[in-house]
Amino acid sequence: MPVIEPKQSQALDTLTLPFGGSRLIEASAGTGKTYTIAGLYVRLLLGHGIDKPLTCQQILVVTFTNAATGELRDRIRNKIQLAYRHFIGIDTGDELLASLHSATPESARPLALKRLDLALKSLDEASIFTIHGFCQRILADMAFESSLLFESEFTLDDSEYLHHAVRDFWREHCYPLPGFLGEIIQKKFADPDALSKQLRPLLGASQANAQPQPEDFTKLQGTLSQSMSRLKLIWPREREAIETLLHSLPLNGVRFGKKPDAYPKLAIMLDAMDNWCKCSMSLPPMKVMESLSLSGLKLNKGGEVPTPDQAPVLDHIERLCLLIKDFIPSFLYCARDGISKRFAQQKSERNLMTPDDLLLTLEQALRPDTGDINEHSNNLANLIAKRFPVALIDEFQDTDPLQFAIFNRIYQQESTSSTGHNADISAEDDSDNSGENNQSKPASKEVSLLMIGDPKQAIYAFRGADIHTYIQAREQTEQHYSLGTNYRSSRNMVLSVNALFENRDDPFINQAIVFESVQPSPFAHKKIFVEQNNDTSALKIKLLSEDPDKGLNKASARKRLAEDAAAEITRLLTESQQGQCTISGKALKAQDIAVLVRDRNEAGVIRESLSQRQIGSVFLSRDSVFKTLEARELALVLHALATPKDERALRSALATSLLGYNALAIHGFNQDEMIRQDLLEQFDRLHQNWLRRGIMPALLSLANETQLIERLLQGEDGERRLTDFRHLAELLQQKATELDGISALVNWYEQALIVNNANEEAQLRLASEQNLVKIVTIHKSKGLEYPVCFIPFVSLARDNRRKPAPMLYHDNNRLIWDIEQTDEGWERHKRENLAEDLRLLYVAMTRPVYQCYLYIANHSRFTKKAGITSQLHETGIGYLLGIEDKACDFARIQTQAQGLICDAISVSEVQADVSTQALVSVTDKRRTLAPRKLKRKLYTPWRVGSYSGLVKDLPHERVAPGADDESFPELEIIQDVVDPSPCRFTFERGANAGSFMHLVLELIDFTLAEAQLPEQLPVAMEKYGIDESWFSILNTWYLDILNAPLTQDGSLTLSQLTPSQKLVEMEFYLPIDQLKANELNELLEAFGYSAGLNFESLKGMLKGFIDLTFEHKGQFYIADYKSNHLGDDFSHYGLDAMAGAIRSHRYDLQYIIYTLALHRYLNLRMPNYDYDLHLGGCYYLFLRGMSVDSPMSGIFYDKPPKALIQALDALFDSEQTQAVINNDHMESTL
Repeated sequence: MPVIEPKQSQALDTLTLPFGGSRLIEASAGTGKTYTIAGLYVRLLLGHGIDKPLTCQQILVVTFTNAATGELRDRIRNKIQLAYRHFIGIDTGDELLASLHSATPESARPLALKRLDLALKSLDEASIFTIHGFCQRILADMAFESSLLFESEFTLDDSEYLHHAVRDFWREHCYPLPGFLGEIIQKKFADPDALSKQLRPLLGASQANAQPQPEDFTKLQGTLSQSMSRLKLIWPREREAIETLLHSLPLNGVRFGKKPDAYPKLAIMLDAMDNWCKCSMSLPPMKVMESLSLSGLKLNKGGEVPTPDQAPVLDHIERLCLLIKDFIPSFLYCARDGISKRFAQQKSERNLMTPDDLLLTLEQALRPDTGDINEHSNNLANLIAKRFPVALIDEFQDTDPLQFAIFNRIYQQESTSSTGHNADISAEDDSDNSGENNQSKPASKEVSLLMIGDPKQAIYAFRGADIHTYIQAREQTEQHYSLGTNYRSSRNMVLSVNALFENRDDPFINQAIVFESVQPSPFAHKKIFVEQNNDTSALKIKLLSEDPDKGLNKASARKRLAEDAAAEITRLLTESQQGQCTISGKALKAQDIAVLVRDRNEAGVIRESLSQRQIGSVFLSRDSVFKTLEARELALVLHALATPKDERALRSALATSLLGYNALAIHGFNQDEMIRQDLLEQFDRLHQNWLRRGIMPALLSLANETQLIERLLQGEDGERRLTDFRHLAELLQQKATELDGISALVNWYEQALIVNNANEEAQLRLASEQNLVKIVTIHKSKGLEYPVCFIPFVSLARDNRRKPAPMLYHDNNRLIWDIEQTDEGWERHKRENLAEDLRLLYVAMTRPVYQCYLYIANHSRFTKKAGITSQLHETGIGYLLGIEDKACDFARIQTQAQGLICDAISVSEVQADVSTQALVSVTDKRRTLAPRKLKRKLYTPWRVGSYSGLVKDLPHERVAPGADDESFPELEIIQDVVDPSPCRFTFERGANAGSFMHLVLELIDFTLAEAQLPEQLPVAMEKYGIDESWFSILNTWYLDILNAPLTQDGSLTLSQLTPSQKLVEMEFYLPIDQLKANELNELLEAFGYSAGLNFESLKGMLKGFIDLTFEHKGQFYIADYKSNHLGDDFSHYGLDAMAGAIRSHRYDLQYIIYTLALHRYLNLRMPNYDYDLHLGGCYYLFLRGMSVDSPMSGIFYDKPPKALIQALDALFDSEQTQAVINNDHMESTL
C-alpha cells in the first residue's frame, strides 16, 4: 500500500469555524465532540457565520444508533436552553454562548431570542436521525423523486427472506449436480445454513472484489465432469505404465513406503484408484490424487520429478486436483451473486425494505448516470441539499462506502468530488455533468457537510463500518480541524495515554491515522484519585510472566488475570469503606468501577472471580439476547404453548430451567393422571390466553403460575436471566403484530435463534441498576466513561491458526475478497485485525476518568518442535511495546514496559499468591428495613365475579375457569382398551376438544349444516389440531346432534333454529349489592338444589356467557354444550348419569344464574312479560350422547321454579332488578 501523508489539521474554534463546503473535524476521545456539535447547532439557529438563520428542520444531524440520536437531541436541547437563558440576561458561564451573545447586534437580540424559543418548542421535529432514519424519511417524503413505490413496508429483520433465498439457491444449484460435485460442496458446507453463515458478511459488502476472479460455475462443472470421466477412461489403460514409472523414481519412504518392500503405501494408493475407476460414482480419493500429482510427488534428495510429457496421466491428475480446488471458490462467487439477487427479489416482490435496503435505494436514486436519469438524480440531490443546507455527520469513522456516497453526492463540491482512490464512493464524472444540471446545484457556500469523527475509534468493522472509507473522505476533504483538549480524564490519565501511544511512530499501523497528543483540560487537576498507598500514577501496568517450561495458554492467563483484577477491586472497595480510597473527595463505590472485556467468555471469568469475593457485578455487551440460554429454552416453552396437546413438547418444556420442574415432577406427569391433566389444562389455558391477548400476557401468566421470577432471582445470574426472559417476551409481542398467527411467530423465533439476530433491539439490556461493578465489552463502552477501569485481557491474542472465511482485506482502499484464501491475503487480513485491536485498545484506554489498570501477560504456546512461542506480537498492546515477533520472553516485556514509567505510569508484576479475601460489606441499617408481609386474604370491595369463582373453593370439585365442562372424570376402574375404533366416544377429551366443538356450533347456520359443515369443519380442525382423518366421523356426528329431538314429542331440534331465532355466546353482567355464600346456600337448599358453596363475599358484577339462547314458539330457552365423556355408548348418557355430572360440576348453579340473567333481560324488554309463559327453561346438551337413533339421550332439561328466580333476584340486588346485558342483537329475537 502506498504511504499517504495525511493533511495537516488546524485546531477547531467552534465560534469561528467557517460553514460552506465539506469539512472534517477529528475529535479524539473525551475532547467534547457532542459539546461542539451542540455549539455549532446553536450558531446555525442564530445565523452566525451563514447568510440566514436555519430552523431545526433545516439542520441535518446524523449519527449511527437510536441511543446516540436521543443523547444528541438532549444535549442540543440543553445547549439551546442555556443560550436562551444567556440571551435573557442570565450568566451561564459558557464562553461560546457569551461570544455569540456579544457577536449579535443588540437590535437583533430580540429576534434571536424568538428563534431560540421557537427551536426549543420545535426540537421534537428536529432533523436528528440515524443514517437509516434519514434515508427512510427522504424516501418517504420524496418517493416520486427517488422512484420508490409509495407503500413500501419497513422491517428490521430480513433473516426469514435470506433463509429462503439461500435454500432456493441451494435447491437450484446443488440438487442437479452430479454426486461427486455435490460431495465437494457438502464437505465444505454441510447444509444451507453453513453456506449462509459464511456468505452473510459478503452480502452487505457488495463492493468486495473477488481476487482472483473465479471461473464461471456452470462452465467449471462441465470441465470437471469431462476431466473426471477422462481420468476414469485412461487410468485402467495406463495403470501398469504409471506403476512402472513410479517404481523407477526415488520415492520418499515416509509417504510411499520402503523400496525393498516394493513401496507398500504406493500399492495401497494404486489399488484405491483402481477401485474408484471400477465402481465409484463419488469423488476420487483426494489424498491419493494429491500424492500422485506431479507437484505432490515426494522424492528423495536428488530425484527429479517427471515432466508432463513423461507422465501425462499424473499431469492430468494434477490439473484435476486444481479444478477441484477451484470448484469451491467458483461456487462461492456464484452463490454470493445468486443469493444476493434472490434475496433482493424476494423483498422486492413483497415491497419490503430493511435498513440496508434504505441506504441502497437512496444511493441508487442519487447515482449519476446518463441522460434523463442523470438529471433526475441531480434534481433529487438538489432537493435534499435545499431542504437540509447543513449536515453534521456524527461518528463519521463508523461510516461505510454506501453511506458516504449518499452524502458525498448531495453535498460535495466539484473541486473535491473526483479525488480519492475509489471512484465507487465519489461523485462520478462530474466533469460530464456540465451546463444546466450543474447550474441548478446549490452553490458550495450555501451548503455545508461537516463530518465529525475519530478514526482511532473505528471499531465496528463487524457491523459494516469501513475505516478506509473515512480515510478516502479525509483525502477528498481539503479543510481538516481537530479538537485537542480532553475534558473527560484527570491530568495523569491523559498524559499516560499520550505516552503509551506515542511509544510508536505509527501507533495505528496506518500513516493516514495520526495520533496527536491531547492536552488535559484546565480543570483536570481537580479530578483526584486517592488510595492508601498514595500512588499518584493513573495508568497501572501489571505484568504476568509465562511458565518458563510450559508457556502461558489463554485459559490459564485469563484465570490468573481475572483473579488479580478481582483482588485489586476488593482492596480498593475495602479501603473505600475505611475512608482511605476516594475520587474527588467521595468514597469509591462498586458502580464506579468497570472491567472492560472483549466478549462474554472473558466476562464470565472475571464475574466468577468477583463473585468468589462477594462482589456483585453486571455484564453489559452488544451481544444478542438470542444467544442466551433463556432464548434456547424459551423456544421449547413456545412450542409447548403453541401445541398444548403435544405431550412430548410439554415434557421438553418442563425440563427447562425456566419452568423449574425436576425429574421427579416430570415422572409424576408421566405416571399420575391428575398431575398430567392439570398440566395439560394449564397449558391449554395459556394457549387460549395467547390467542386472545397475545404472547407476552401468556408468558407473564406462565411466569406467575410457575413462580419463574422468584426462582430465577434465587440464582447467581438471576437478574440477568430475568431481564433476558422479559426482553425476549417483548420482542415476541412486537413481532406478533407483524406476523399472522402462532405458527408464523414460532417459525420466526426459531429462525432468529439460528442466525443470532443482533440488531439494536435484540442487544442485551442492563440487568440491574444496583451498586455493582460493571463488566462491559469494549464495543459497548465506546462513548461512555467510568471513574476506574480494569483492562485485564487485551494481551491475549486471537486464535490465528485457522484462515477465516471469508477472508477480507484492503488494497489501496479497495475491499478485497481473497476467495482462494492465499497466504499473502491471510497476512494482510491479520495485519488489519491487529490495526483494529489497536483501535479497540485506544477506545478502552480512553474510558477511565481517574485510573486504569492495564494487564499484560506473555500469552504463549508450547510445542515440542518450536518450544515456547509468544503470541503477544499479535496484539495491540504488544505492538505498542515494540514486540513484533514470536521470540519474546518475560524479560523483554519488562524492559519495554519499564521504558514507559513516569509520574503518570507505574509498572508492577502479578504475584503468584493472589489474595482471595472476600469483601466484607459495612452494614447499612437503612437497608435492613423491609415491609411486613400481608398474610391475610386481600379483600377487594368491588370486583367482577363469575360462576367459576363461586364454585372454585368447593372441597369435592376443582373447576378450571373457562374449562369447567371439559375436565377429565375420575374413573374408579381403569379399563384397558386395545385400538378402539374411531367414533364420538373415542374422540379426544379435554379443553381442546371442548373448545373445538363449541367453535363449530358457533360457526354454522343450523338450518344449512349439511352444506356448511364441509367448509367450516376443516377450519376448526386445523385451528385446534384435530387430525383430518376425523372429518367424516365429525361431519356425521354434528348432523346427528343437530337433528336429535330435544323434546319427547320430537317437535324441537337444533336444526330448526334459524339465525334470527338464536343468539350465540350472549354476554351478561348482573349487578350485585352484596352476595354471601351462606345466604345463597340457604336459598338453594330451600328449593332442593345442592349447596355447600364457600366463596368470598361478592360486591360488584357477576359475569357470564351463555352458549346458546334461542326462541321457539314464543318461549325463550337457554342451551349449554357439554363435551364431557360419560361412557362409551348411549346408555351412559341417560337422565341419571347426566344428573350426576350436573351435581358434580355444579352446573345447576350455572343454569340458575343464566336463567336469572335471561329473566331480568326479558322483564326489561318485553311488555307483559310472564316467567311461566315466556321463559321456556334450560337445556344442557351432552354432545357425545345426542343422536336421532337414541331420543332424549344426552339431553338434560330443567326449568328453575319462578319463586327461586325471584328470590335470587332479590338476594343479588334488592333495588336493582335490571340486568345489564352487552348484546344489542337480542332485540331481533323479540
